[in-house]
Amino acid sequence: MESDIAMSEIPMGPALAGVILAGGKNRRMLGRYKGSLRTPDGKAFAVHISDEMHRMTNLVYISFGETVQEEIEGCRIVRDEYKNCGPLGGLHAAMKAAAENGMELIMTAACDMPFVKAELFSYLYEQMGSYEGAVARSGGKVHPLAAIYSVKAVEVFGKQLESGDYRLLDALNKLKINYVDLEGTPFLRMMININTEEEYAGLDDMR
Repeated sequence: MESDIAMSEIPMGPALAGVILAGGKNRRMLGRYKGSLRTPDGKAFAVHISDEMHRMTNLVYISFGETVQEEIEGCRIVRDEYKNCGPLGGLHAAMKAAAENGMELIMTAACDMPFVKAELFSYLYEQMGSYEGAVARSGGKVHPLAAIYSVKAVEVFGKQLESGDYRLLDALNKLKINYVDLEGTPFLRMMININTEEEYAGLDDMR
């Protein structure tokens, strides 16, 4: 299903960077790096997400934890400053890198989201206003890795990491977040993520 939203382009507003979060342990995939899985069109998940983010910005990071799984043309690698802290650590490191390069906002996606499109980020970008984040939500479930965040949140994320609480949702509770409901929009299916070999085997049926 194609989105009926117009083609995205680099927005005229706060400087925006892309962040692909690829530092997970992939335990349910028996350690298999999910960014290298293939979309139904044959493109690696991480490459697909990078291509979509590059429709919105010229600066895209791919965030890893302990191990750099791959290099993607056009993406800058960022490593976690706080190790083994989950996506909170990845977001913190990426925010710091983006801020150092003059960016004001980051758009984020996990590397296991094969249906993400630039139009989703454009939609969330439009919902930012004066918030510190615009985070996707569907069916009452928050999707904190499908979001736009202000890099100013790096201070809150850093304090959360220092406290030893690595739960991303706890950090979001300390920020001014606009939770954007996707029900009834073309973006709902973009929240699909692949966690198991069984889900990956059924990927074609999810198109």
